Amino acid sequence: MSVNPTDLAILLVDDNPADAALTQEMLADSGGRPWQVHRVEVADSLQAACARVAAERFDVVLLDLNLPDSHGPETVQAWLEGPAVRPLIALTGEGGWETGSTTIQYGAQDFLPKDELTPELISRTVQQALERWKLEREHRILAAAFQTGQATMITDASGRIQRVNAAFTAITGYSEAEVVGNDPRLMGSGLHDSDFFHAVWVELEQEGSWQGEVWNRHKTGRLLPVWQTIAAVTDQSGAVEHYVSVFHDISEQKRLEDEMAWLAATDPLTGLANRRRFLKAAREEVAGAPSHGQGVSLIMLDVDHFKVINDTHGHESGDLALTALSEILTRNLREEELVGRIGGEEFAVLLPGTDPRRAAAVAERLRSLVAETAIHGTDTTFQLTISLGIAAWRGPHETVDRLLARADEELYAAKQAGRNRIRGGIVA
Repeated sequence: MSVNPTDLAILLVDDNPADAALTQEMLADSGGRPWQVHRVEVADSLQAACARVAAERFDVVLLDLNLPDSHGPETVQAWLEGPAVRPLIALTGEGGWETGSTTIQYGAQDFLPKDELTPELISRTVQQALERWKLEREHRILAAAFQTGQATMITDASGRIQRVNAAFTAITGYSEAEVVGNDPRLMGSGLHDSDFFHAVWVELEQEGSWQGEVWNRHKTGRLLPVWQTIAAVTDQSGAVEHYVSVFHDISEQKRLEDEMAWLAATDPLTGLANRRRFLKAAREEVAGAPSHGQGVSLIMLDVDHFKVINDTHGHESGDLALTALSEILTRNLREEELVGRIGGEEFAVLLPGTDPRRAAAVAERLRSLVAETAIHGTDTTFQLTISLGIAAWRGPHETVDRLLARADEELYAAKQAGRNRIRGGIVA
């Protein structure tokens, strides 16, 4: 039976039946995806997975890193040395994000932390892995078409340009007449320091070649990221006669990398920092507080009677309420004050260099602004109120978990006291 390109056959490699069942359940939640799950097959070991791939076609592989016959990021390497079905997404357990980054270096297209799985995260990650795999395939095609598809530049031993090809002109905007006799620094972006170029020349002298990412400037002045390879051409005595440089434009790859980084750190509904990014920033701020001697405060807030809004006006109005709240928060906070959506209708605000008194003033201002703002739905207008809890840094032994716990306790107290109010901090 032929399978529509948007209908994916997924191989899930996981020896934990409960984890595998949960992942399958989340894969079945197909809301809003540009693709559908055609079928999901489960294998409980690397060997069983290889046998499955030999017998059946799969479009995506979700590979647990801890299997009976393989363990850790090397599982990715072992898979790629075997059937090498891609896109490959690693399922990571403890130390998920650090381990996940390692799996990408080993050749995986992406990774999923098992303790943070949601249908939305799985959908987004599979889509990103598909896009990354498509991009990698395009790069391999470029490499195969090296003679015509990549920019080529030949210099003399001193680095003066002697020849370039048509692809060079197409990528950089410079004609051959404009660059011959010039130094390649004509295209310099100013983003690389002298240490960078020194390291390039040292490797050229020692190894005879160098490759890496370089930021140049197009003739029009825009930044131009390229992947560049430089090789020395020597005479019979070993003296350098020429340098041959080939490169291709990686602007689209950089755009996708930036987009994936943004998606991984951003709540898709509100555009605010997601829980992971917020906690990372909070930990950095708390860790640095003892050295700079300034306090840190944290506000937790959520929408009062949010379920009533959803039940009365519909989920679309609920989403509208959350986006309107996020806009109020971002408009009325300083640039260095980070706001994040950390779950459902719950938000958090990180206030660097802020004592409890000022934190209470910020919280009261936000509470008042929200209460005064009318939310205009498609067929109705309604008001929002929020409850807020404040926790302040207590010294060198403070942790983000403790701050969050205290702020959550204060938020609960604010709700118990009648909602639309704040608890914690020092009220002027």
